[in-house]
Amino acid sequence: MTTDGEGSPDSSGDGDSSELPPPRERTHPLVSSLCAGLVSEQEMAEQCAISLCLVAENQPSKVSRIIGQLVEQVVADPESEVTVRTLGTLSDEHGREIRGALMTETGYTDARRLYGRVEHAEPWDLSAVETDVPEGEDADFSFVSAVMRLVELEAENRDPLDSDVWTRFIQEMPGEGGESASEEEIELAAAREQSRPRSVRRRHRRIERIANSRLFRVIESSSRFDELEVLSGLRSHRFGKTIRTRGQTETNEYALTLLLVHQVDSAAFRRLLTDRIRAWDRLAGDGVVTVADWGDSPRLWVATTVVGGSLADRDRLPRREALAHAQTLSRALVTIHQHGIVHGGIDPLTVSYPPTGLDSAVEPMLDMVGFLSVYRRFADTDTLLDIRYAAPEQFDEQSVDGATDIYQLGAVLYRALTGRPPYDGDAETVREQILAGDRTPPTDHNPKLPDAVDDIIAKAMATQKLLRYDNATRFHQEIRQLCDDFS
Repeated sequence: MTTDGEGSPDSSGDGDSSELPPPRERTHPLVSSLCAGLVSEQEMAEQCAISLCLVAENQPSKVSRIIGQLVEQVVADPESEVTVRTLGTLSDEHGREIRGALMTETGYTDARRLYGRVEHAEPWDLSAVETDVPEGEDADFSFVSAVMRLVELEAENRDPLDSDVWTRFIQEMPGEGGESASEEEIELAAAREQSRPRSVRRRHRRIERIANSRLFRVIESSSRFDELEVLSGLRSHRFGKTIRTRGQTETNEYALTLLLVHQVDSAAFRRLLTDRIRAWDRLAGDGVVTVADWGDSPRLWVATTVVGGSLADRDRLPRREALAHAQTLSRALVTIHQHGIVHGGIDPLTVSYPPTGLDSAVEPMLDMVGFLSVYRRFADTDTLLDIRYAAPEQFDEQSVDGATDIYQLGAVLYRALTGRPPYDGDAETVREQILAGDRTPPTDHNPKLPDAVDDIIAKAMATQKLLRYDNATRFHQEIRQLCDDFS
């Protein structure tokens, strides 16, 4: 276990790469090109409209983007028959989303009027469209078949901009003044990537390697999301490696942290950790990081909602905020224990906050629920828990149970209330202090705290399990009473 600092990388960070648009949006501007083509002359506009409907049919993850751009255009030009018919074609399956987009883009009266037009518009006859993609190097692509080939390339995780089909497609699209795209425009489009700063290009390549890896493709195909987009490179985490991603379903997007779990060569480890992740997934309520999805193929992985930092990033909290945190976290511990889970690894890095949590008063959440209680049976856990928050029984072969969680949470609350760990020094010094229970009362560090805080922390952090709170419920009740008295 390590004692040097509490600010090691957590599961949320991805540096400045979050400012970049996702790779597929940068390298495949098909939807934007087709939407722009709706204002062309009639024949080209109809081909673009029909192609948009086919893209929506074959790539559900792009439906929201298509509808969003179409709604913007129909609000700007309500008389555009092509745009109205395209929305009308999509309305059978996506009427609710179209209505919502219209309400967002314009007022209630206009949205209702426009949706009435969309609902009664004659849809495009997609059944009569030839969508087969020709084969061979010298294949003769129609406009629609070129679009479908670009869709195929993306499904194969290949870059459509590197294909001859993209060049043919863009040459068909009207440029300024109705002209086809010039050679210069095509060359400029191909050079955009090279114009990026070198650091951005490197980050882009790292992201693309992850997105195109077999591991990520298997996870994406087995997840509950229609599409997972990689937003960052791999980052170190206590229990594996993390990737910032965005999960998309037909109607929603989710900011996610994907954890690729460190593996231990043991069938029993895999079985126990799978059971623990499944139990964490069932937890609901405040104070616990949410599991959005998880799986065990090709290795154990967990996708959670993104967090914005941890208690390790904070100094001493204002006393009212610290007491409110104590109430939230102790209530969360009650929920965890009611589901038969022992956390086993509560320290400042596993107390997380929503993305805005470092600048405003928000409720904390317990993260990595139950992982350490499994790992300690099979692997060296020195780097998986800050030793200053370990319970005495974690230094020997004693069992780790609910009483261990109560001790650890008491130590974390000490940190929140005072701005410092309950013990400090090198590993051996900290171990001796913990076993002796030799710590300074919280009120010595922060005299503004209620005197009852000393008693609650002392009981939670008693060296002997039998002297601690009987259960998390009793611990939470005393903290809640303290908060009520203080308020």
